[in-house]
Amino acid sequence: MGLARSDPSRAAGELRSLFRGQWANGMLPHMIFASGVHDVGSRRVWQSTRDPRAPRDVATSCITQPPLVAIAAQRVADALPPAERREFLVELLPKLTAYHSWLYTERDPNGVGLVTLVHPWESGLDTSPPWMRALERMPMPWWLRLASKLRLARLLRRLRYDTRQLPAVERTSDDDGLRMLALAVLLKKHHFDLHRLPPTRSVQIEDVAFNALVNVANRALEDIADDVGAPLPAELLSQFRRADEALETLWDEATGQYFSRDAIAGALIELPTIATFFALWSRTVPASRAAQLVERLRDPSQYWPAHPVPSVPLDAVDFDAARYWKGPTWVNANWIIVEGLRAHGEHELAASLRDKTLELVDTAGCYEYYSAVDGGGHGATDFSWTAALALDLLSDAD
Repeated sequence: MGLARSDPSRAAGELRSLFRGQWANGMLPHMIFASGVHDVGSRRVWQSTRDPRAPRDVATSCITQPPLVAIAAQRVADALPPAERREFLVELLPKLTAYHSWLYTERDPNGVGLVTLVHPWESGLDTSPPWMRALERMPMPWWLRLASKLRLARLLRRLRYDTRQLPAVERTSDDDGLRMLALAVLLKKHHFDLHRLPPTRSVQIEDVAFNALVNVANRALEDIADDVGAPLPAELLSQFRRADEALETLWDEATGQYFSRDAIAGALIELPTIATFFALWSRTVPASRAAQLVERLRDPSQYWPAHPVPSVPLDAVDFDAARYWKGPTWVNANWIIVEGLRAHGEHELAASLRDKTLELVDTAGCYEYYSAVDGGGHGATDFSWTAALALDLLSDAD
């Protein structure tokens, strides 16, 4: 999307490349491993080539991530010349349809309209407090209990790719990292299949951020199908309508915000995060609830400090200004909130957040994320989605 307005043909090529990794069942993995890159740890976790559903010519992860690809396809297509635009959309439509069909056939087992995630890596907000709370309740395998007892987590840190060149205090904690690894091992044992997972040992979450973005992507896919004159299957459209209604079941009236739900326990995980604002983009939020969310967003003691928007509110027990999804400001999350504010006519606040986000990048550089308190850059440098979305926000400002 960042390249769409400056080099739409290259942007289209980036999207086409994602589908090299699409599985036969329609699942779109969140990682495709480049040839010649030896990330042994990740490849050993997934081992996708052993799964008959995975592509034979590339190695991939075995889980997905928020399905922004239909949204991206629509926006890139809008920037292409007419002939190239139609060819691009006709090519991608069946692949996008297969992916969205997989989300509901494989990850909505009860047909309620909410996609269930099986690992925090699928959420995009990897270490946010609700996911870590759920992981803490997961029974630990014997090797994880032993590692914890013998304090081996620091030794295992040497095997982690994310802390080789970055301070460990900015990344996932050692204990959280081990638990996420243990969950990935469990998923592999059960072939990454939700239907096979033992409820008492797995983590299954109806994630509010993911489901809000699914709803946006569903509408984009409908528009693409209408554009090329190829109607989507009736059952899939019915699932889209259920999804619009189901998102509102994640609303908590007492606190006036959206929470993710533990799909096994059936209870909301009442820990506040930035994910509550993602629902604004879905356009299904009633006006009264949108007003409550906007009021919460404007609160300088929670989500509107000097450098908004922190990934958890400033007054939360879990707030940590420099650690991953426990407090920093992210350009991609701000970009989503800008879209949501516009959808509800909050154009002045959206413009303010856009400008504050660009100021972060202009001052500190293209970091992975930033301190909401002092604006300092943290995580990886020269980070591509920060750069891409800064381009998009700049184009919009122009």
